[in-house]
Amino acid sequence: MSVEGPPAIRVHIYASPLFRTGMEQIFRGPRFVLSDSATRDLPSPAGLDHAAPELFIVDEKYCPIAIPVFAAELKARNSAARVVLLADRFELGAVVSARHAGVDGFCLTTSDRDVLVHSIELVLLGEIVVPSEHLLTLMEDRVRDIEHPQGVLGEMLDGPAPKKSLSAREIEVLAWLKEGAPNKTIARKLNLAETTVKVHVKAILRKIGVVNRAQAAIWAACHMPAETVHDKR
Repeated sequence: MSVEGPPAIRVHIYASPLFRTGMEQIFRGPRFVLSDSATRDLPSPAGLDHAAPELFIVDEKYCPIAIPVFAAELKARNSAARVVLLADRFELGAVVSARHAGVDGFCLTTSDRDVLVHSIELVLLGEIVVPSEHLLTLMEDRVRDIEHPQGVLGEMLDGPAPKKSLSAREIEVLAWLKEGAPNKTIARKLNLAETTVKVHVKAILRKIGVVNRAQAAIWAACHMPAETVHDKR
């Protein structure tokens, strides 16, 4: 008796015709089914079929609506969908917003083919992907901002210690906030109730002196040890 393999992944590519043609070569084979839904009119996510697992490759310049709105709609329709965003460069604030909305991978349009393929494979495995060199540049820019703080954000980042010490669980939650994970994902990763995560998030915001999740993510990116790891359950 034959054993059926996992269902094919439906791939939607939102990019220029030339870039799409190149991307299609990557997804040749029985593991993927290329969708033509994104070729011309770029319909809204609500109009797309999701009978199979889905992967969305989205060029920032070719997205029909704002990236956070687009990603949030995709995730609302299919929480298991993977979203990879392509851009010439990424700003830290845009990455935090897009990640919070559900984007799983951030890839530079200038990436080598092998790097792009490997990044997409990691995203399909459930990893979060951000270009390392670009992330280092962003962190260097942030260090300069800390050395010359301006306004509320500068004041927020200037002090390395929170107003009150964080518990071990709050540190775990903050580590996931740094990656832009929503409460539902954090709850699943840490085996907690979603309401418990909300309580931890409120406590974290109060202790580190910020007002929202985006500011908490920036604070964590600047002050949490780089070697902080997650339990990939």
